[in-house]
Amino acid sequence: MAAPYIPPPDGLFADWLLNFSSLITSNPTSYGLTAGDATAIAATNTSFQAAYSVAVDPGTRTAATVAAKDASRATAEATCRPYAINVRNNNAVSDALKVGLGVTVPNLIPSPIPAPTTAPLLGLINATPLEMLLSYKEVGSLGKGKPFGAIGVEIWRSIGLVAATDPAQCQFAGTVTKSPFRPGFIDADRGKIATFFARFSTRSGPAGVAQVGPWSASLVSHII
Repeated sequence: MAAPYIPPPDGLFADWLLNFSSLITSNPTSYGLTAGDATAIAATNTSFQAAYSVAVDPGTRTAATVAAKDASRATAEATCRPYAINVRNNNAVSDALKVGLGVTVPNLIPSPIPAPTTAPLLGLINATPLEMLLSYKEVGSLGKGKPFGAIGVEIWRSIGLVAATDPAQCQFAGTVTKSPFRPGFIDADRGKIATFFARFSTRSGPAGVAQVGPWSASLVSHII
């Protein structure tokens, strides 16, 4: 299988290979290669360019010349791919030289995952003795999806004689990744009021710290 930076069309591949060979031949050491490497690359380039020219010329294009071109291309890719990988992974070779050569510049700095900007919408599906079945979805979403980068929903809850009015009055109950979910209670909770708040969270963000989104509206229900 061709590397991502190797163009699939034969015409573009011919241009890519010619550029690859010419630059390395002119100064192999700047790419961390040797004169012998440049010679091997130049030989496979010469072979492919000749086979390609014959295969695309209407006067010489036959099933045999096309097959010869395909075989020559396979050889050229197999020869050049390891050199391209070596150049790509060589930190001593500048990104500008890599781009000019037509190889992929590795992205060594992952993009941070941004904090979610939407809140979950909590819903009560049903309540049974010492258990509730709750659901969540992104506000404005028709399904159960989470916003980009979010891996779950932090659930915070309060159990008392009155409903909580702020997430600061609640305790962290865990992170759920699927909707619906079932929070449980103990026998001493019967007859009390459970208040839930939730917010989306990411796996990581800037400096590897998880990001959280805005708080949901409260969901309040009696425990039976």
